[in-house]
Amino acid sequence: MKVDFTGRHMEVSEALRQFAQERLGKMAPYLDDVIDAHITLGVEKHRHQAELSVKTRNHEYLASAETDDMYQSLSQALDKLEHQAHKQAGKRQASFKGGLKELLAEPAE
Repeated sequence: MKVDFTGRHMEVSEALRQFAQERLGKMAPYLDDVIDAHITLGVEKHRHQAELSVKTRNHEYLASAETDDMYQSLSQALDKLEHQAHKQAGKRQASFKGGLKELLAEPAE
């Protein structure tokens, strides 16, 4: 998965890039057909901000977090994104469950 990184008032280190790409790679089964992934990291005084945007074929996921540590901000934003992806995957599965069973079931009298 190709991920674009943007740093606001900072340079995005290779370690941060690898950390984010590894975590996003683990979410691949829940993210169907990723079109675009963008991570924006920024520093303002003592606040470290992470914003994630992942566009897939059917959905767009957005997450952000702000703490005193960049890795913690990125980790929290990735956790939020993972939660959204799990929830959306569950909704997709729920819409497909029971379709054939309901069609083949005889009507109750």
